[in-house]
Formats: sequence, structure tokens, C-alpha cells
Amino acid sequence: MQPPKKKAAPAKASAASGAPPVLHLSDQVAVSAALDKALDGSALWVLLSIYRTFAILDRDQADEVGAMGLSPLQFNILTTLQRTRQPTTMGALAGMLVVKPNNLSGNINTLADKGLIRRELNPSDQRSLLAVLTPEGETFLKAHLPAHWRRLERLMAGLTREERLHLVTLLTQLTTSIGRAQEIEGEAAAASLRKKARAKSRADTTEVTD
Repeated sequence: MQPPKKKAAPAKASAASGAPPVLHLSDQVAVSAALDKALDGSALWVLLSIYRTFAILDRDQADEVGAMGLSPLQFNILTTLQRTRQPTTMGALAGMLVVKPNNLSGNINTLADKGLIRRELNPSDQRSLLAVLTPEGETFLKAHLPAHWRRLERLMAGLTREERLHLVTLLTQLTTSIGRAQEIEGEAAAASLRKKARAKSRADTTEVTD
């Protein structure tokens, strides 16, 4: 009786087929650290972990909210207006949702067509519009929010309350760190442009003098 044949290892099969090996998260982190000895790879690990978690959660929320007839952004517009409890400019709404104002236009139109919000002229600035949650919008949220909150609890059941709050704190710190780094980079870029402008101005002055 012949012994059973051994199955080829996935890595060898991939190499035999000529396909490049798939790097796991830890492999990618190790590569980044190897390329630059000043790095420990943890920043990349954080980035990839956040991207992966967001992608999974975003797909889940798209499916859940899609069953309500809305997109996640449209649902977030409604919940944000409910929290503000007042007419809100498109600029302020975009800031709270962390999206560009242009990205709101189509979604605001959809929600207005459904009767969930209405648009009003801004009495302080006739050039801008205000978004207002309608009674129908309030009724819609009352019907769907309880189940939505219960689902979020199920999704995050693997974390204790303390762990969730600690995660919020860490993400807030990360947001602040990103903003600070972007501000420093922006200031450096502006300083570089000013330096180039002064150099060009001196060169132009020299040419005129000659």
C-alpha cells in the first residue's frame, strides 16, 4: 500500500505557477523596516490595520443602510442633522462629516427628494443653503436607529467598554498627530515657495539692472 501523496505547500504552488507570493501584513511591515533602519514598521502596521478594519466595516454598513434605501453618507447626514438640532450650512455639515462640500450635493438632493430633509435659504447669507431634518426624517431615524445601535453593539462585542473608549482615545490622538504633521508640511511647503519667489525676484532685479 503506497503512502498518501503530500500536498504541495501554498507558497511552492504559487512559485511554481509563476505568481508572485502574497505578502501578509507582518511581511509588509518587515519590508518597510528593512528598507529604512530608522523605521520600526509600526506606522505602516497601524495604517494597514485601519484600512482593513474600515473596509470591512464600510462594506457592512453599506449593506445594512442599503437595506433602508440609503447610502452610509446619506444616513450619516440624517444622524448629524438630528444631533445638531438646528438648520446647518452645507459647509458646516461637510466639516462634521469630514467630506468635501461638493460631495454633499447629490446626497442632499436624494434625501430632499425622499422628504427626509429640506433646504432653506440661509438668512445670514442668501448665497448659501441650510439643511433641515424634516418630521419625516425624524420618524425615519426613530424607526431605524435602535436596530442600528444594537447591530453596532454586536459588531463590537469583542471589545469591552473600556477597550472601546481606549480605542476612541487612541484614534483621537492619531487624528491630532496627522493634523499636526500636515500643518508642519504645509508650513514647510509655503516657506519653500516664498524662498523660491524671493530668489526669482532677485534674479529678475539683477537682469533689469544689467
